[in-house]
Parts: sequence; C-alpha cells; structure tokens
Amino acid sequence: MTRVISARIIGAFALFSAAAVGGAVFGVPEYLARQALEAAESCHDLTERDRRCRFVGGPLEMAGAPVFMENFQQAFLPTRQQIDFVDAKGETWTAPPRTLTDGASIPTIFAPLVGDRQSREYLIAAALHDAYCGVGNEGLDTYWARPWQEVHRMFYEALLVNGTPPQKAKLMFAAVYLGGPRWDDPERDLGDVSEAALLQEMEWCLEWIRTENPSADEIEAWMDEREKALKEGRPSVPDYIDAHDPRGL
Repeated sequence: MTRVISARIIGAFALFSAAAVGGAVFGVPEYLARQALEAAESCHDLTERDRRCRFVGGPLEMAGAPVFMENFQQAFLPTRQQIDFVDAKGETWTAPPRTLTDGASIPTIFAPLVGDRQSREYLIAAALHDAYCGVGNEGLDTYWARPWQEVHRMFYEALLVNGTPPQKAKLMFAAVYLGGPRWDDPERDLGDVSEAALLQEMEWCLEWIRTENPSADEIEAWMDEREKALKEGRPSVPDYIDAHDPRGL
C-alpha cells in the first residue's frame, strides 16, 4: 500500500537529522509545535500560550477620579498602569497608563442584543480597545495608530484570552466591527446608516453566529460583503437567513 507522507513531516525529520549531525539537540515535537505557533492566526487556535496570547502588566487597576463626557451617561475611569497584550502573531498592543475606559467598547445601540457590556471578563480587552479608539484617549500615542480592522480584531483576541466564551467573543467582535469607529477609511464609513438598519443587520448576524459558529475571518467577510447595501439604503435578508426560514418564504 502506498503511503502518502506529509511534506511538512518529511521536512521536520530532515531538519532533525541535520541538527543531530551538527551536534544540536532539536526534537521533532518541538519543531512541529513551533511551526504551529508560527502558523496560528488567532488565539482561538493557539494551545501553547507561554509567549503569545497573553497579557503583561495585569490585573487591570483603575486610579483617579471618574471622568464624565458629553453625550455619555456612564463614567470613564483612568487605568493605573500600562497593560500589554501579545496576540497570536506575536504583535504587542498597549494600553498606556491613564487610558480612559468605561469597560464596555460595545456600541450602545447593540446593548439590547449583546447583553451585559461591562463584565469582568471584558474589562481588560475593553481598556486595550479604548486605548486605540475610545473617546477621551485622543491624546494617547496609541490612538488610531493601527488600522481599525486590526484594532477590532485585537479586541476579539483579547476577549478570548481573558476568558470570554468563544461564541460570546464573536458576538462582541461583530458588534464592534459593524458599529465601532472606522477611522482613515471614508469609503467604508457607516456613519450615515440609520440605527434601525444597523440593528437589523446585527440581529441577522447574531442569529448566523449562534447557529453556524463561524470564524472571526468569516464574520469579517459577512460584514464586508453586506456593507455596500447598507450604505446604499437597501439592506436585504441574508441568503442564510432566507434559506432557513421555517415558513419557506
């Protein structure tokens, strides 16, 4: 019987042999583990978190008087110390000291759909997210320092690492991706879309997430595909929802 052996495994054994000849101690399991680490795109897929998918500088502590801002009912509190987050790719994200956060990050209009916006398992992720795009943090070096898509994705990854259940993290990621700020990207700005249309789109997306459990990449693709119709004022029932309508309508 012909056996098909993975090229990656062959490469692993070849590298192991070369290392042994040179006197180095290098095991195949360690090599494969490192390859998996380098290939991981999300903390959802990463099992070894010694160097990645971790927080540095926690737990999150607040210091100073509450700050109240116009058009916001809730108070914002400044963080006491710097918090860093190392994502699955090894990139470091930083919430500097005195980052203002309300511990939420989820757009207010989606609160009825997502549920509690301020839970212990969200706080550190919210502070990191606020450091890059939260109101009151415009003076921070981190503010708008990275593309909005990457910042919202970081929020999802930080939620996972802080213990948020994966499906809940996906719901919250969808909420910030659809209703959160989109800076330096006027072609994709949704500021003129009505709240009613955004809420309906979010309801459809949440139903899809709960039923199909898509990946974060698939959630982004959903949003990207449907936002043109949103901007043009002609949103329609997604094909997925239509196909699963029990009335057959």
